[in-house]
Amino acid sequence: MSDQPWTIDSLAHALPHPDQRQQFWRDVNLTPVDQLPETIARWQQYVERLQEALARAERLRGYTEHGDGQLPAEYRETPQSQAAWEQWEQQMRQQQGHNAA
Repeated sequence: MSDQPWTIDSLAHALPHPDQRQQFWRDVNLTPVDQLPETIARWQQYVERLQEALARAERLRGYTEHGDGQLPAEYRETPQSQAAWEQWEQQMRQQQGHNAA
C-alpha cells in the first residue's frame, strides 16, 4: 500500500476474493468492541503479507516474460527447499488419507 494509513475500507478493498472480504466484514461487525483492535491488526498483517506475496509473484512473472530463462537466486530450488516441499507434500497426503509410504 502507499504511505497512507490503513482504514477498514482499504483493508476490505485489498482482499482479492469476495469470500475473504465477506469474512473480513463478518469479523469486523461481530467482534466485541474491546477485541476489535486485535481483529483489525490480524487482518492488516494478513493483507500486508498477501500484498508482499503478490508483489513477489509479479516480479517472478516479469522474469518469466523478459528474463533469460534463469530464475533469480531467491526462487531457485535448494536442498532445504526441496526437503521442506517433500515434508509439506507428505503432510497433505496424510491429511487427505493418501499416506504415501
